[in-house]
Amino acid sequence: MNNLDNFLVENKIILNNYAKKYIEKLDIPVELKNSILYSLINEGKKIRPLMFLLMLKHYNIDYMKYLDIALSIELMHVYSLIHDDLPSMDNDDYRWGKLTNHNVFGEDVAILSGDAMQSLSFEIISTNKYIDDATKIKLIELLAKYSGVAGMISGQIYDIKQKNYNIDKSYLKKMHKLKTGNLLILPLLFSCYISKRTSDLELLTEFGKELGIAYQIKDDILDYYGEFDMIGKLPSDEGKITYLSFYGIKECESLLEFHTENAKKISLELQCNFLYNLSDKLLIRKK
Repeated sequence: MNNLDNFLVENKIILNNYAKKYIEKLDIPVELKNSILYSLINEGKKIRPLMFLLMLKHYNIDYMKYLDIALSIELMHVYSLIHDDLPSMDNDDYRWGKLTNHNVFGEDVAILSGDAMQSLSFEIISTNKYIDDATKIKLIELLAKYSGVAGMISGQIYDIKQKNYNIDKSYLKKMHKLKTGNLLILPLLFSCYISKRTSDLELLTEFGKELGIAYQIKDDILDYYGEFDMIGKLPSDEGKITYLSFYGIKECESLLEFHTENAKKISLELQCNFLYNLSDKLLIRKK
């Protein structure tokens, strides 16, 4: 394995262990605790919190001091997936190769677990002892902005209510920027503010946008091939507008390479080999 692979593998284990201990210590109902742990400790890539830690390492920051902030990012992401999987939304039965949360704990507990994870993500930021108050306020603002009413939530509305809108290529791009791209940009911005490297904000935002488009196209391609053993869930885009609806499989593969190359070019401007190699890694992922 190369340095990036080692980092991702080792710190995914560290993050899972940290998350497990953190949730287990909470004084909350056992049903809620078990439900949160079931979805939070999984075989997913954890690319968002790991990208945050990766950038702190790039900026020569002791990233082990910020595992709680990485957990905050992952809690927000997993909450959105628990709710996405509900029968009233995407109605998915599997994720990460196992039954979705509501199929194990019921819709009522799944909804409340998602709610709890969302609020906990903000609480964690407010209690970190290494971040000054002004930066905490900025991180909380960004988390609310990128995940909330004008961010991820709007993207989800555009997704589940597609028939109510005039869908074209620009609509598709906007929807996925909000729904998928925002939570890929967010960890990069977090790393900038914590490291006091705000001069990189613009380039990292552009990198996140390009990576987000590539990431979504790759997801659509994986759904197209639809192998459960490979992606850990059943294809869920039937009847929905995806990149393949406009471009077809071959053009999507070309677009995937195009946006990946754009992300790599930006990573060179940032002089960040980690992001360069991460772009390549996500290009060839199998799930």
